[in-house]
Amino acid sequence: MLLFLFLMSFSGLGVNAEGNTTVGVSSNLTWWQKGVFYQIYPRSFQDSNGDGVGDLKGITTRIGYLKDLGIDCVWLSPICRSPMKDFGYDCSDAEDVDPIFGNLEDFKELLAEVHTQGLKLIVDFVPGYTSDQHIWFQKSIRREGKYTNYYVWDDGKILDNGTRVPPNNWLSIFGGPAWEWNEVRQQYYYHVFIKEAPEMNHRDENVEWELKSILRYWLDLGVDGFRADAIPNILTVSNHSWDEPLSGKDVPPDQDDYLDHIYTQHQLEIAPILKGWYDLLHEYTLQDGRLRYMVLETYAPHSIRNSLYAQGQGNPFNFDLLQMSRPPTTREVYKTIMEEYINLLPGKWPNFVLGNHDNTRVSARNGYQYVDAYNMLLLTLKGTPTTYYGEELGMLQADISWNETKDPWGLNYGPDRYKQVSRDPERTPMQWTDGPNAGFTNGPSTWLPLGKNYTSLNVKVESETPGQTSLKLYKELLVLRKNPAFTEGSFKTALVTDDVLSYLRQLRNETFLVVLNFGKEATVDLSSFGGLSGTALALTPKITSWKKDDIVSLTSLTLGAGDGVVLRVKAPSDSELIG
Repeated sequence: MLLFLFLMSFSGLGVNAEGNTTVGVSSNLTWWQKGVFYQIYPRSFQDSNGDGVGDLKGITTRIGYLKDLGIDCVWLSPICRSPMKDFGYDCSDAEDVDPIFGNLEDFKELLAEVHTQGLKLIVDFVPGYTSDQHIWFQKSIRREGKYTNYYVWDDGKILDNGTRVPPNNWLSIFGGPAWEWNEVRQQYYYHVFIKEAPEMNHRDENVEWELKSILRYWLDLGVDGFRADAIPNILTVSNHSWDEPLSGKDVPPDQDDYLDHIYTQHQLEIAPILKGWYDLLHEYTLQDGRLRYMVLETYAPHSIRNSLYAQGQGNPFNFDLLQMSRPPTTREVYKTIMEEYINLLPGKWPNFVLGNHDNTRVSARNGYQYVDAYNMLLLTLKGTPTTYYGEELGMLQADISWNETKDPWGLNYGPDRYKQVSRDPERTPMQWTDGPNAGFTNGPSTWLPLGKNYTSLNVKVESETPGQTSLKLYKELLVLRKNPAFTEGSFKTALVTDDVLSYLRQLRNETFLVVLNFGKEATVDLSSFGGLSGTALALTPKITSWKKDDIVSLTSLTLGAGDGVVLRVKAPSDSELIG
C-alpha cells in the first residue's frame, strides 16, 4: 500500500491493493507522450529511382499515407553517409546523407513535408561507434593530435610464447572477439558490432564535443528529436585486463551471450553523458518553445532502465513485449504490461514497442492470427506506442536463403546458423500493392525478397477489400486514440483469464472496455465492469457475429483466438477507478 500511495502522489501511477492494477489520470501531456511513433527503415519503405533500394524521395511521397494512417511521429532509421557494412549504422559522416538515399536537399524536402502534414520527425543518432572509414578513425590510427584517443585502443597482452593476443575475452554482439588488430597503429581496437565499426572513447571530452556537434547539426535542420542507438554499450570499464565471467548459458563460446557483460554494458558513467545530451535538447526547447525529444535503445531490465536511463528529456524504450515467450500466454502479456506500470519511476511515462528492425515481426513471433489483437493492445494501452512499418498490415516475414542474406550478423554466423540471428526477414520491402514488386519499386528487383503473401497483405488490397482488414482496424484504433480517455485517462484491469485480457480506459464521463483474446476461444462475463452491454467501436477482422456500432452483450461475450474488441460502456462506480 505504501508503494501504491507513493506512486499515486508523484506520478499518477498506482497498484490497487485489492488486486486490480489501476493507472491514474494524467494531464498536461507533451506531444511525444500523446503521440504514436512509426518507424521507417529507409531501405525498405519506398524506392523512387528504380534501383530496388528505398530512399528519401520515396518516403516523401508516402507521408500522405502516414498522415491518413493517423500516426504522429516518424522515426527514421539511419540515412548517414556510410560504406553500408551495417546498412547505415556504420556512419562515415554523420552530417551527410548517403547517396543511396539521396542528398541533404532530399532530406530537407522530406522534413518540410512531414511538418506540413502536422507530423514530427526524429532521426537515428549513433553515438557509440563510427565506420572505420570515418576521418576520425583514420586520424586516430595515425595518432594525429586530439584524434589519438577518439577510439578504444589497447596494446593487448603477450603470452609466454611471445604471441600477442587481445587484452581480454570480450565478445562482439555479432559473434567472435570484440578486438581487432590494426597494423598501422600496432594496437587492438574495440568493436561491439561489426569489425568495421570501431567504438568511440566516451571518456575523451573531445568525443563528447563531437557528438553534441552532430546533435546540433540535425537540430539546426529542424528535426524534432532523436532515437539514440545501442546506449548500454557506449561505455566499458577503463581496465581492459578484466575478463568477463561466463553467463552459464548453453551457447557456443563465440556467441555474445556466452559471457555476462558486467564490464561492457550499463556502466554508471553513462548517466552524465545522457544528461549532457538532454541538456542540449532542452537548450533548443528554451530558444523557441518547441519540445525536442530523445528515446534511447536500451535492452535492459526495469531496475537498470530506471536507475541509469530514465532521466531528462527522454525515455528508454520498453522492449519487454518483444522479449516474451514465443508465443506468450495471455497471463504473460498481462504480467509484462503490469511490470511497466508498476516499476516506473515517479514522474516517468510508460511506452510500449511491438516490433523494430532488429526483431522478428509480430506475425512470426506471436502468431499471425494474433497480429490484430496485439495492435489493438499497443494502441489502447496508457503510454506511448511505437509501430514498425508494415505491422499495420500484418506483414509476414520473408524466407530468405543464405545466398540472399545481407545482414552482417547473419553472415557472421555462417550458412548453418544464420537464421538464428539474421534480421533480414523483418526488413523486407513495404507492401503497397499486389502488383510487381509490391509497388515498392518500378525497377526489376528489390534489395531483399518480398514478404510472404504480399499480394493479399498490402495497402491497396486492405484498403479496398469490403469489410474489416488489419489496416482498417489500425486506422480505426488511431481515430479512437485521439479520444483523451486513451492518452490521459485512467487504466484499470478488468478480467484476466488464461485466454482473455480486458481492461478499462476512462476519463470523466467516457469509459471504454478493451477485450483481447491471446489464447483459444473463450466466453466471458464482463457485466460487472461495464453493465449488461456495450457499443462495439473497433473489432478485429475475424469477428463476424457483430459489427461496428452493434450493441454487444457483456454477460456472455465470446471471442475466438486472436479476436479483440473495443466497446463503449457504462462507467463503473467512481470508487472502482482512480482519477
